[in-house]
Amino acid sequence: MKRIIPIILVGLLIQGCATTLKLEPVATNGQKEIFQEGVESVMSAKKALVAIRPLSNTYTSNVRPTIVVSVFNGTDTSFNFSTEDIQAFVDHKPLKVYTYEELAAEVKHRQACLALAAALQGVSRSMNAANAGNTYQSGNYNASVYGSNGYNAYGSGSYTGYTYNPAAAQQAQDAANAQTQAEMRNIKFETERALQGLSSTILKKTTVFPHSWYGGYVEFEKLEDLTQPHDINILVNASGEQHEFLFKQQKVQSK
Repeated sequence: MKRIIPIILVGLLIQGCATTLKLEPVATNGQKEIFQEGVESVMSAKKALVAIRPLSNTYTSNVRPTIVVSVFNGTDTSFNFSTEDIQAFVDHKPLKVYTYEELAAEVKHRQACLALAAALQGVSRSMNAANAGNTYQSGNYNASVYGSNGYNAYGSGSYTGYTYNPAAAQQAQDAANAQTQAEMRNIKFETERALQGLSSTILKKTTVFPHSWYGGYVEFEKLEDLTQPHDINILVNASGEQHEFLFKQQKVQSK
């Protein structure tokens, strides 16, 4: 625990120092600016209609930039659509686009790490519980002995030792096991909730039927230099046509 607490404190400090950023879409080449759920968006209309926007007006540097992509199939032919049809570039350099499978694998890896940490803490608690039945005792004594021959003997000294209470040890062990099991259940619950969140929001490979909509969230890797503004170009391929979008990312100035 002594090693874990400083790590938690460092994490809190990092979160406290997070930079607030704005990802602003810019309409180009006849694109139309619209609003979706209060967030500025850009719509590009060809055979398929593509609307794109940031997940929110602002976000913090300790999370990945996320956009929402929606496509409408205006043709009479179905096409498949996924993150494989989306490319991203920051200042003309490739920017990683995360697939649903990669994000789900991250969640499961995080679960494994947390479960291992909980198990190690459980071992430590179990060892401490095993010693809970031991009670250390010490003190001083004075004694006198009367012999049959009329002689008396006197003595004094000190003593130390341990006594063992198996009931106390078992109670401590039960409490340690219960805490470990509760932590494991919580880790499993949070993991399942995170996976459900990904499944219901992240863009996954889907067949878009004629005159139907489909969309989802798309995450990109974090940008390294946040002190300078950046141009982010998003290329979306839908129904065999390419739609190019421009975003301006910049730091939000504190008031």
